[in-house]
Amino acid sequence: MQKLSTQNKKLIVTNEMLSTFPENARHDVRTALIKWWINSRKSGGLRLTSTGYKVLERMQYETFQFNVSKLTTSNNLILLDQNLGCPYYIDGLGSLESKIFIFGNIEAMTITMFGDFHEFLKTFH
Repeated sequence: MQKLSTQNKKLIVTNEMLSTFPENARHDVRTALIKWWINSRKSGGLRLTSTGYKVLERMQYETFQFNVSKLTTSNNLILLDQNLGCPYYIDGLGSLESKIFIFGNIEAMTITMFGDFHEFLKTFH
């Protein structure tokens, strides 16, 4: 089985999100990518904007929340952007204590096994 690229995952999720809106109220895919993802470029990761997070939350995707201190350094944000293989949203950007919402069972289980989000991040160095 071939692994999906981040861009393909983003397109699949975006199309699922679009399908929840009536046809006459839907954005086109390009607009949705810009509104719902922090980095809409092909090389961009799966971090959601607050609007994208609200759409996925409304779709009742299973979400896992982690409280993390000092998450929002530029190095951490780049590591997440380049390595996290599921959609995620960060609340409290710039705060000492942030919340990260993960929309992926395997990733959430892996983070939980490490017991500390920063220990999980070290695996990407």
